[in-house]
Amino acid sequence: MSGKPGEHGLYSRRDQTGPLPLTGTVVLDLTKMLPGAVMVKTLVDMGARVIKVEEPTRGDMMRSAPPLVDGVGAGFRAFFQGTESVALDLRMPEGAASVRALARHADVVLESFRAGTLEKWGLGLSQLRARNSSLVTCSLSSYGNEGPFAGRLGHDLNFVAITGFLSRLPADTVLGVQIADVGAALQATTALLGALLLRHRTGRGSHVEQPLVTGPLPFLTWAMADGRAGGGGVLDTHVAGRVPAYRLYACADGRTIALGALEPKFWASLVEAIGLGHLAGDGLDTGERGRAATAEVATVFRSRDAASWQEMGESLGLPITVVLSLEEAARHPWAHALEGHRVPALGEATDRVLAEFGLPGVQGP
Repeated sequence: MSGKPGEHGLYSRRDQTGPLPLTGTVVLDLTKMLPGAVMVKTLVDMGARVIKVEEPTRGDMMRSAPPLVDGVGAGFRAFFQGTESVALDLRMPEGAASVRALARHADVVLESFRAGTLEKWGLGLSQLRARNSSLVTCSLSSYGNEGPFAGRLGHDLNFVAITGFLSRLPADTVLGVQIADVGAALQATTALLGALLLRHRTGRGSHVEQPLVTGPLPFLTWAMADGRAGGGGVLDTHVAGRVPAYRLYACADGRTIALGALEPKFWASLVEAIGLGHLAGDGLDTGERGRAATAEVATVFRSRDAASWQEMGESLGLPITVVLSLEEAARHPWAHALEGHRVPALGEATDRVLAEFGLPGVQGP
């Protein structure tokens, strides 16, 4: 594998001097699409060796999802740097046999097929664990493999709709980011790490089942608690842009700054600095005083450009940031570099990986 796992990404450790937490851990990735991709990136960033099994003819669907960069989908490039691609057709006896053999040497198997599919090919996870008692397996499914919704299909939009997440947004809003897929993947990764810790203690593998529909739930825990208590809490007021101290303000150059002065001391410092000290007690007011304070502060913010306000915020230690585009955010000093590892060509590691584990090179791309 090329590059240094953990050098860039979700688990970047600039001060890492020894092995990363998952160094030496072999992950066999049978998943497709974003949730599995998020798990793979996180595991690679933590030092795991990920062997990605792809269909020989077209590979993972993310490979061809536009926009393409040098013929490879930008999304695939973002998530699968540092992995090894093995091209195997799981529907064919030879491909299934190779996966069974690889699973005997793996520490983790990830999959996202519909219930019963892997069993049909002789690759059921319980079957794989029977051959490798220390194997940790993880299944990603829409609604889980048990209960009234078992076997139903869904996508991110369905999951944010059915969990109530969309009700927190303006009507008819379809987000340009995938909340459920990413949230569920991070939950699954956490559970997987717990399973690996359990294996370290007991020597036995186990299974992680992660329904994607649960992805939005951590974002909604507080909101649901507020709702059951009658609503009108902090989420509906303080962090919903309805108080002067926590909202967006337009600037003279047409740009926008985000003000996150929830703590009264920060709000008081801000209004004092801009000559509106009489508003020191109004930062979290949700009534008429709050609306009047917002109007006064907005007028001042419109008098200067966004960069000057950010400079002022930095000098005073206040939570003021300019709203950036994705392109600007990628170039910002806080952001980790987005590139760092090489992206594997489809099936390029097939013969090498199979030979490493004593298997014939049965299929190529």
